[in-house]
Amino acid sequence: MPAALQLKSRLEALIRRIPIPAIRDVVSKQPSTGRNLDALDGIRGLAVLLVIAAHTDGFRMKGHGAVGVWLFFALSAFLLTLPYAADPGRIANLRELRRYFARRVRRILPAYYCAIVVMALLTDAGSRFLWQHFSFQRAAGIFWTIPQELLFYLLLPPLAALHPFVFQRRFAATIAGLAAIALCANIWLTGEVIALHGNGKRLAFHLGIFVTGMAFAYASQAPTLARAVARPWLNRTLDVTGLLILLFLVFSAPYYFERAVAAVPALGLLGDHLGLRNKNAFGVLSGALIYVVYVCERGWTRRILASVPLRALGVVSFSLYLFHVMVESRLGFRMLGLEHGNELFAVTLGVTYLVACCIYSLIERPFMQMRPRQGST
Repeated sequence: MPAALQLKSRLEALIRRIPIPAIRDVVSKQPSTGRNLDALDGIRGLAVLLVIAAHTDGFRMKGHGAVGVWLFFALSAFLLTLPYAADPGRIANLRELRRYFARRVRRILPAYYCAIVVMALLTDAGSRFLWQHFSFQRAAGIFWTIPQELLFYLLLPPLAALHPFVFQRRFAATIAGLAAIALCANIWLTGEVIALHGNGKRLAFHLGIFVTGMAFAYASQAPTLARAVARPWLNRTLDVTGLLILLFLVFSAPYYFERAVAAVPALGLLGDHLGLRNKNAFGVLSGALIYVVYVCERGWTRRILASVPLRALGVVSFSLYLFHVMVESRLGFRMLGLEHGNELFAVTLGVTYLVACCIYSLIERPFMQMRPRQGST
């Protein structure tokens, strides 16, 4: 066994012995639907790392936060769609749908409500702040993503039902249909059509990003594509493509596209339609990266994203996202007097990770492991 693999195995064995759920789940997490894929946890870790780096301007990454959010949206859609892509009949099972909605509520609301209460206590916001956020009449700061996720959860079942009932389980037709829906949503689904609360204003619903993730989930289960991807040369090509997408998303996406638009204004129209302008999604690239990681079992893209540090961040990524701004503002700015930069990034990431481990172990994980009462579903 290569030395690197031996070191990884020993590290994972050590992690399994740590009696803290947030740490132990880095190597032993068992999701409620389907198999766990280490590299997908790594994508979550990368996404939240980009968001925190953007907000603290760590490593001069200011402006990359949107890329992290789009990765979250596309990955959420991909993972939630996988069970229905693999077994289309599940979408017609009412018991399964009740379980799906119950899992979504347990996954999002407990940690979200905890974060809202903590923010209210830290800022003396009062009962009106609590009520507005509990009822989703307001979404201050980073909380704007929660109404986006919840609305998509409601829309996923009817969108997934297109595969068996409209497209007759033909994967090519389903992928093309979802791609068309995503494109239309990016063009016409503006804030004037559907507006959600966020950042003190009404925001457009980013349906196109979610549906793109769904399309790639169906692509990952298409038999024809699976046979093609099994060819070694195509698998290697996809892995190289995934690595290039990863580098592009992390290092250059927001800045270089804006510069390209400034040089060639006609590209702006393309950017608007594909969700590429003003960091307004890179949905296709995010979905493509997730697809490559899922179908290419060996390669550098998966190895990088399956690294233990990224997976550790990915396991607690939701709580990291919810609480990092509070740590940044209260501890970094007010108590330590730090300015935007690498030091603020390191303090925010380190302290918030400890907070997130507590929230995950005490709130997120217990609710996710709850089972419905006998006869309730």
